[in-house]
Formats: sequence, C-alpha cells, structure tokens
Amino acid sequence: MDQKDFIIDTQSEFFTKKFQVTLTKREPINHDSYMFRFDFKNQKERLGMQAVQHIKIYGLNMKGEIVDRAYTHVFEDDGYFLIPIKIYRPNVHPKFPNGGELTPWLEKLELHSELTIKRCVGKLLYHNNQFIVRPKLNKTWQQFNTVLLICGGSGITPAYQLIRAICSNPNDNTKMILLYANKTEQDIWLLKELNELSDKHKDQFTVHYTLDNFDENWKGLKGFVSLEMMTSIFPKATETTLGVQCGPKPMNKLVLSLYEQFGLKKDNIVKF
Repeated sequence: MDQKDFIIDTQSEFFTKKFQVTLTKREPINHDSYMFRFDFKNQKERLGMQAVQHIKIYGLNMKGEIVDRAYTHVFEDDGYFLIPIKIYRPNVHPKFPNGGELTPWLEKLELHSELTIKRCVGKLLYHNNQFIVRPKLNKTWQQFNTVLLICGGSGITPAYQLIRAICSNPNDNTKMILLYANKTEQDIWLLKELNELSDKHKDQFTVHYTLDNFDENWKGLKGFVSLEMMTSIFPKATETTLGVQCGPKPMNKLVLSLYEQFGLKKDNIVKF
C-alpha cells in the first residue's frame, strides 16, 4: 500500500463505534499500577490499530457519573489486549486529593465485568517509515531521521508502541533516543522490554533513565529533565528531527520549552 493510499478516516465506524470488552486479569506492576487484560467476545478479534493510536475507556467516577479516559495498549493478540494503568487513589497524590476520575473504579471493578471502549486517533501517525504530525489537521507525510522521546511515568506507553513498531520494520532506519523520567526505580514501566529493544537494536534505539529519588547503586541519570541532560544524550537537532513527549501536564509544559531551547522547530514537536 502506498502512503498516498493510506487514509485515516476519523469519522469512520472503526473510530466512532463503542463496543464492549471484558476485564479478565489485573496483575500488579508495582505499588500503584496494574497490567489490565481485556478480552473481546470474538476470540479472533483484534484492536487492529496503527502505532500510537489509543483507546478510550468509559466508566464511573466517585460521583457515579460516566467519564472516559485515554490509554495506550502495549500488547495484543487474537482476542485480547494489555494496558498498564496507574491508579490515582484518593488522599495519596497531593495534586489529586480526590483520586483519579476513572482509575479508582477500574481498580475495584470485579473481574469478568464488561466495560465500554472506543478506538481513537492520536496526535502522531506512523506508517512504513513515515509520519504525519497532528493527523487530524495535517495530511502530509514526512520522514524524520531522528526521533527524540521524553516521557514521564505512565506516559511511556505510546512511546513504547512507536519504538516497537519502528524496530520491527526492517526498512526503517530511524534513530530513536528515549529519555524516561520517574520518581523511583520501582516506578519504571516496561524496563525489561525497553532494555531488550535497546540491546537488540543498538544502532537504532537507545534509552536513558532519570530518577528524582535514587540510592547509591543507581547508575542512571539523576534529577528532573533539563537542557543540560538533553544536550548530553541527544544528537543536535536538525530539520529532520522529531521531538515527542508524554507525561504529567507540568512536565509536558517544561519539555515543550526545553525542546524549543534545544533547537527543534515547533512544528516538529508533538505530545502523544
């Protein structure tokens, strides 16, 4: 299929239709996160989405109102898919004293319950070695030689999808450098998977971890993302450098500013 023939119709039934899946597993990742498994009724069905597209899950908030939140799956096979989700419990996170809108409900939802989801188009499209930045507004395919990725916490999921898609495409030589920020080492998601991709695709993908809190054995970077940190691990920005980001709102605001200071064009910066 040529790029010109590859069209994402955001109004098609594929993206507008809501459907039911069943929660079949909820396995702890760490102190506040789980890997959720959702099964289709049809054991052959798949989400069938491009990299860095996501889904919306519909559920109930603490007031019993229907709300939705966006999540990115990290694995799928015939009949099911997996999504890691961080739980924002009440009276734990100072910025969320009432907890998250949806995640407290998801944490307590009984196994084998049905819930409603919908497929969504993200702010970046990748297909066969090329990208469209902000596909709802832009239809122009571009080729980037280098992709810089800065993620915080659970924001790693869309980046992981993209990294895996590029690494699995033998015709794509895009270089990717990931800077992944977390509070503690225990908060790092997909550590084994990211390190395996980096080891297997050394010439194409490298990952750097930075922590806010660490012990004397920590060998990675230390502290918040900064211009100095970026300069030490990222190659110099060019016209064909793409900068992507995904993390908490304050971090996204900071990273946008840092990318611009680093020399990236604003049109070449996108938040998942």
